[in-house]
Amino acid sequence: FVSQTDKGFDTLGQITSYASAQLSAQYRTHAFSILIICNHARIIRWDREGAIVTDAFDYSQESHLANFFYRLGQASPALRGVDTSITLASAEDA
Repeated sequence: FVSQTDKGFDTLGQITSYASAQLSAQYRTHAFSILIICNHARIIRWDREGAIVTDAFDYSQESHLANFFYRLGQASPALRGVDTSITLASAEDA
């Protein structure tokens, strides 16, 4: 999915660093991002092992992006990537 150009590799490095920062700063099992280039988009699911990337689609002609955001809004915290195994420390533990 990466353009084999300097600009393509720079973009890959940039979006990878954003996902890495989000996963390391928040208690998450995974995170999603959207890559938009001109009128095409890709949905990317990141976790600590790597990324899963959709095929590019024309977001002005296809409803994939709207469907993704609708379903993400309806999803449970765990499906949105929140690490639900994390709990607040008790007063005794703190």
